Amino acid sequence: MQKLFLLLWPLGFALIPARINAQSASKTVDYQAVLQEAMKSGKYNQSQDEEWDARVKKISGDVRVRALESEEWSTLEGEMPLDSADFVKTADGVAEVYLDDKGVITVGRNTELAISSLNKRDSEFTLKFGNISAKIQHFLDEKLKIQVRTPSAVCAVRGTEFAVEYSQLGKDTGVAVFDEGRVAVSPLAGNGQTQTEYLVEKNTELTFALSQKRFRPVPLSRMSRYKTSIIVMRARLNVLKKSWKPASDSRKMAIRDKVFKRNIIRREIDKPVKVNKKGKRATRLKKALKIKAGHKAAANQDEAQ
Repeated sequence: MQKLFLLLWPLGFALIPARINAQSASKTVDYQAVLQEAMKSGKYNQSQDEEWDARVKKISGDVRVRALESEEWSTLEGEMPLDSADFVKTADGVAEVYLDDKGVITVGRNTELAISSLNKRDSEFTLKFGNISAKIQHFLDEKLKIQVRTPSAVCAVRGTEFAVEYSQLGKDTGVAVFDEGRVAVSPLAGNGQTQTEYLVEKNTELTFALSQKRFRPVPLSRMSRYKTSIIVMRARLNVLKKSWKPASDSRKMAIRDKVFKRNIIRREIDKPVKVNKKGKRATRLKKALKIKAGHKAAANQDEAQ
């Protein structure tokens, strides 16, 4: 028995590494299977490098959109997918911008908003004038960022109910946070460089202009008028989470083409018809000769009588 034990002892040591390697290989195979299954089910994605599936929808009044390569504004009826470098402008109208089912931005009346970037890592919206209010879901991924820029400030947003307004007349910016989140606001100096960062916490607002030297957040006052819009967007976001459906690239392109070409068709219809001057002159001359011939015939008839 002792001799048998001595003979089997080295064999046991030889088999142990093989067993460990087999277990490791099994774990690797299992991990790959789980990863593949997650990718098939859509639970795994590399969203960091993707763009938001952003769409703009007319809510009321006059809403217009423009692509970067065009100088013409097209009237929006219904909903349209957005690309980076698109523009949304309202007169007496109101629009909403959706970021998948994760955010709603209301574009108020007399407002122009540029969609500077839709990259999830560094989304940027530029408020040229007017006002926006928004409800953005809190992001678990710290790399997903949203900024709102005005001519006098940069606002960094993460998971917040907020409003931003900019007045062309007073050159001042107002920022407010409501019941959720916070916004980091950095005023811009005259040379466009950001200055000291100020944190606007929930239920506070901050208003400033380029000429100001000191800034201090205060309890909601002037900006509290956006509360109604925030309440509407809370309900809208709940609906989006249940009803949002991704659209194919071809479908998005077809909708955009329809919106942007509509204006071209309208311009062709409204374009005044050019009349050939030579043809018009010939028609006038022919009519005059006919009248003259009629007068001559009448005169000849009178002479005959």
